[in-house]
Amino acid sequence: MRPRFHYAPRAGWLSDPNGLVHHAGEWHMAYQFNPHGEDWGHMAWGHAVSRDLVDWTELPPALVEADGVMIYSGCAVIDHADSAGFGRDAIVAIYTGADERAGRQYQCLAFSTDRGRTWTKYAGNPVLDIGLADFRDPNVIWHAATQRWIMTVVLATENRAALYTSPNLRDWTAISTIAGDGAPGAVWECPLLIELPVEGTGERRWLFKVDVLTGAPGSGAIYRTGRFDGTHFIAEGPWRCADQGQDFYAAIAWHSPRDDAGRPLWIGWMGNHAVQKHLPQQGWRGAMSAPRRISLARDGQGYGLCQRIEPALLARLGAPQRVEGMVAPGLIADLQGSLSLHDDAGRFVTLAREADMLVVGRHDPFTPALDHTVTAPLPASAAITLLLDHGSIEVLSDDGMVALTMQHRLDGATWRAAVTR
Repeated sequence: MRPRFHYAPRAGWLSDPNGLVHHAGEWHMAYQFNPHGEDWGHMAWGHAVSRDLVDWTELPPALVEADGVMIYSGCAVIDHADSAGFGRDAIVAIYTGADERAGRQYQCLAFSTDRGRTWTKYAGNPVLDIGLADFRDPNVIWHAATQRWIMTVVLATENRAALYTSPNLRDWTAISTIAGDGAPGAVWECPLLIELPVEGTGERRWLFKVDVLTGAPGSGAIYRTGRFDGTHFIAEGPWRCADQGQDFYAAIAWHSPRDDAGRPLWIGWMGNHAVQKHLPQQGWRGAMSAPRRISLARDGQGYGLCQRIEPALLARLGAPQRVEGMVAPGLIADLQGSLSLHDDAGRFVTLAREADMLVVGRHDPFTPALDHTVTAPLPASAAITLLLDHGSIEVLSDDGMVALTMQHRLDGATWRAAVTR
């Protein structure tokens, strides 16, 4: 069954969000996409737009593979000053070209001057090529203090990120690296370097997030907080897990616009490469998480990431439903007890409180690869908010400090819930 509140393509494979930008009143969301089938391959940028972050219109793919070069993950920016020479206020995509024949990955540009409806690949591509097979997923910001573009990109198999700077998006100079010292797991992907407000203070700190393909806790999204001076990221805290579930990967942000508290939005792929290939075919595969406002909050280890569902989506969901017997897709808020959600086919998802921990498990007799149990710290007094949809459940608690995202295959026609105290 298709999700009701989460974006999914009409057909084909969907994974990492790419090219998130707000332009001319529209939120643009590109994503890793296979236009030829629902398995991974022939990577292109699918493309959708929304005016309210709730209703999305799927557009033709923005960028597609050509001459043996697939379109891997990346970002987009609005070039207000025409620094790249493509036109004032052009949307510029910065993406990884994955050259299958040469066995190399390098960074490329494409641009649109008609509100993202058509795209032109830059004739001078690649703009950054250091001859590596695993050099990918650029994320670019405009750094106002130094008046230059900053790119964060990973040397994936080396578990480190490189920072480059450019005056024009076309010519890039290396300035520093972010090491993976002490980071769990292996193979870095989809970095994000972003400044965030600290809740309840006038402070701001920088967050560096990266996704780890294997061996990381939770979904693989890990982060550190610290300071950034335009050249170096100086970490001030330990590595942490951004989402304790198994299915929140490759999240990146719309760097602007922000809400009145200075919080930007981000969104992630509700999936992972270990599990996704085992899901049965249905003509399309993959969905995005709910968009979430992100900030930081002080805690005993320094600064932790807070995630809250976008208010526009909450308004559309309406009043939270009571958890009694049959339940429907929607919001379940202020849950104090433990929850069991099951269907007539023997599939179930459970959320159980055990002392100061939340234990979440799922069981699917038809797709055993989905069977999974995870634990997350949870204060005894913290209420839980669930966003339940066909195919997914998002758990947020402790003022957004706890996040847990999991796919499921419960039959939405026969969902039943039971709550215990």
